[in-house]
Amino acid sequence: MKSKIIITLLSVIIFAQFVFAKGVGTTMFQILQMPMTAYDAALANTYVSGEVSSLANPSLIPFLFRSLTLSHVVYLENMRYSVGDINVPLGGRSGINFSFCYFDSGDMDRIKESGNSYKTGGTFNATDKVFNLSYGTRLGSVFSAGLSLKYVEQNIDDVSYSNYLFGLNGLCFLSNTVFVTAGIQNFGSDVKGYSMPTSLYCGLTATVNETTTWVIQADDYYNEDLCEFKIALEKKVDKLAMRFGYIIPSKEYNGTNNSFITNLTLGLGIDLTNFIVDYAWLPKGDLGNVHMFTVRINF
Repeated sequence: MKSKIIITLLSVIIFAQFVFAKGVGTTMFQILQMPMTAYDAALANTYVSGEVSSLANPSLIPFLFRSLTLSHVVYLENMRYSVGDINVPLGGRSGINFSFCYFDSGDMDRIKESGNSYKTGGTFNATDKVFNLSYGTRLGSVFSAGLSLKYVEQNIDDVSYSNYLFGLNGLCFLSNTVFVTAGIQNFGSDVKGYSMPTSLYCGLTATVNETTTWVIQADDYYNEDLCEFKIALEKKVDKLAMRFGYIIPSKEYNGTNNSFITNLTLGLGIDLTNFIVDYAWLPKGDLGNVHMFTVRINF
């Protein structure tokens, strides 16, 4: 039975890739590729490692307490985005997650054509909103599965686009300290000829001892012809956690020159049992630095 579940999940993922992959192209709703918590961000934007990752990986939901998580990101230039989510257990073997993300680009100059030149004429704003509903349930003693439904909306000046996206993932414990998880994220139909930032991922989390955890994850953004390999380490000292991550992209993308520093992620966490504070620092080279803060409350 266990092997049938694994084979079925992997078959769905592989079938989806071959049938729906579009090849190289620009995708919409890039907010969906941004980290949702400082915990995940500091660990190279992996979401296979722990409880705070449940927003992106609902197969983790059945193992969680009731909790509220709030994140805020000081992004590049005047950009900001915030995330809020709540986990609600259902009977001990399943649970649901509600979340909301709001991205604000700040005011940008409106450029108007004037003869053979251009001039500024006021400002405009761009925002993204993501509403997410996820469900996770245990399938026996070592398996769990998760489903997610997202509504995403993008507004640029007076133009608006929206879509519904889906996700499917599963988790399997290989031992008490090692588990693997895999799935498909942000799967949905095209909008105005643009593909979604769909990704296939597979990752492994290994707790070496009480203070050290390693994470590896591979992501395939097949609509953008891009793969990423991520490796991360969390080291705990009493109530303090230090986190390090590195992202290895398959090639240069988005017109950037990917250097060592821009692929590095760092962070800290303070665990006060039912009150957890996380911070992530994401260096972006000449573009500046991204600072992310997350507060999580168990109740």
